[in-house]
Amino acid sequence: MPQAKVGDQVRVQYARVRKQSNGSKPPEPKVLEFTVGSLDVMPGLSLGVVGMTPGEQKRFTLQPSDAYGLVKPGLIKEIPRHQFPKRLVLRVGKRLTALGGTSGRRRRVRVVEIKPKSVIVDGNHLLAGKVVELEVTLISVGASAEASRSQPQLDAS
Repeated sequence: MPQAKVGDQVRVQYARVRKQSNGSKPPEPKVLEFTVGSLDVMPGLSLGVVGMTPGEQKRFTLQPSDAYGLVKPGLIKEIPRHQFPKRLVLRVGKRLTALGGTSGRRRRVRVVEIKPKSVIVDGNHLLAGKVVELEVTLISVGASAEASRSQPQLDAS
């Protein structure tokens, strides 16, 4: 059976492991395809599948730097309340799309505190700075695009 190695295209099924409380259901597993070692997914997942074979299951405990990153204080902003539409109902935890003042880029932010004259929003991922546990099953391993280009092509004639 092929083992996943850096550069291979893989398909995995994964779910975040959470402590179950008050009868809540576990999260539905998701399927993801990526190139092993690429920056397309969390580093801990991207390199964690190295050596796995199809059908193999592993549990990964990812430190913040290998998951959603560390909390970046520069993404936490205090914005004057008058910059929000008056009709907008704000509450802690509400997700908003903010436009960067100088860049014009859109960024998802979360309201973390509401003060009388300002609102504090956080643009970090919800899981930034947290240890994340994943249950991962390797579904398939395919050769990298580079490896398949170096294979001799058969002439069908």
